[in-house]
Amino acid sequence: MNNFYNINGCILDNNQIKAIEANSKNSLVVAGAGSGKTLTILGKIKYLIEVKNIKPEDILCISFTNESAKSLKEKLLKINYDIEVLTFHKLGLKILNNDNISIINDNYLDYIIDEYFKSYIKYNKKNKRIFKNILYTERNIDSLFETYEYQKIKMIISTFIKLAKSNNLDKYDIYRFYKSAWFNEKIVIKYILDIYIIYQHDLESQGKIDFDDMIIKSQQEICSKHLSYKQIIIDEFQDTSKVRLDLIKEIIKYTNASLFVVGDDFQSIYRFSGCNLDIFINFRKYFTDTTYSYLKYTYRNSNQLIKVSTNFIMKNPKQLKKQIVSNKNQLRPIKIVFNKSLDYIINKINDEDILILGRNNKDIQQINYPNKLTIHRSKGLEASYVILVNSDNIPSTIRNERILRFVLKEHDYIPYEEERRLFYVALTRTKNDIYIMVNKKISPFVNELIHDYPDDIEIIK
Repeated sequence: MNNFYNINGCILDNNQIKAIEANSKNSLVVAGAGSGKTLTILGKIKYLIEVKNIKPEDILCISFTNESAKSLKEKLLKINYDIEVLTFHKLGLKILNNDNISIINDNYLDYIIDEYFKSYIKYNKKNKRIFKNILYTERNIDSLFETYEYQKIKMIISTFIKLAKSNNLDKYDIYRFYKSAWFNEKIVIKYILDIYIIYQHDLESQGKIDFDDMIIKSQQEICSKHLSYKQIIIDEFQDTSKVRLDLIKEIIKYTNASLFVVGDDFQSIYRFSGCNLDIFINFRKYFTDTTYSYLKYTYRNSNQLIKVSTNFIMKNPKQLKKQIVSNKNQLRPIKIVFNKSLDYIINKINDEDILILGRNNKDIQQINYPNKLTIHRSKGLEASYVILVNSDNIPSTIRNERILRFVLKEHDYIPYEEERRLFYVALTRTKNDIYIMVNKKISPFVNELIHDYPDDIEIIK
């Protein structure tokens, strides 16, 4: 057995080895939850250096968060490889090579939206009436900006602009959407166009850029740089956006580097921040000379949980079919808990390795327990037991706004597509059981589990 098959005592399985040894120019590794994605990346790097004689400085690793990049860097150092591991943010800054670049705070767009509407309705009764009609509220103007309705429209506008920018769209594209929109949508898109123009003007006048502007600008600078990468490796590739893809393609154009990407389309949960799942699912459409590899074995979940979670996620039509198996069996790994306290469940589990998840920050702020996480932040983590608090909030209806279809590049509306993937992430964090708390109402997803998988569900009342 070759030495690279052993990573710090962890032996690569046959599927991981096959993925690592793929000889095509571009490789997509389709993984499942707990299937050893990071181990496969470590094995690929070891293979490139020890077998293909590629220098460490000619390898670029990209991960999507500071935490995951730091974790991967530490694991590489443990096998004595000092490889560059960057987020797209850090990669863009490196290419621009300018410490004076000022990137705007993420909350600045929200500030612009607030100021726009305060100015819009302050001195004009007609504008005030139209705005209140859009919000479907008769609340007094002084408290209007504290309402759920306003926060919802604000979220839609902010999301619309961020999606537009992540897809490299500009004010002319937004105006084109305006012309083809329905009457009520025209009003909102007119708001969006005004705010977009103000936002961009403010950035330019302050000499600042936002994240997507920075990625686009760094793409334009590639031709003047002397990059020498021979291999690019990207983790969590299902979360790639259009502007990130364009940056990678531009680097490959000037370096002729090979591309090795790893991801799980079942866990694509950042569509509303610009992630385009089509890039992952239709990898061959974007890159020629490609190989698809599949990581078949999971080392986290039981076969029973895999069956339920896989059948659940495959109700989304835009998912890749994959076979996932485990050597672990667990009787009734999903516990649906009605009207019980968190302490009751923690005492019932009687184990210190517990991960407590909530749909949003509000859910987790009400809990005094060290292991705050939202489901989004839990991706990549695992625990012996998982508790999902307040399942009433899943699926969330806030983000499924039809108007976002203009910037989501989707012709067919799939109800709760993203929320279904989010619930899948929650289900697959556990090595043993997941406890799903039901409080005031039963979520459609919980109802679905109870109805479709009675043999794998335990009801606790």
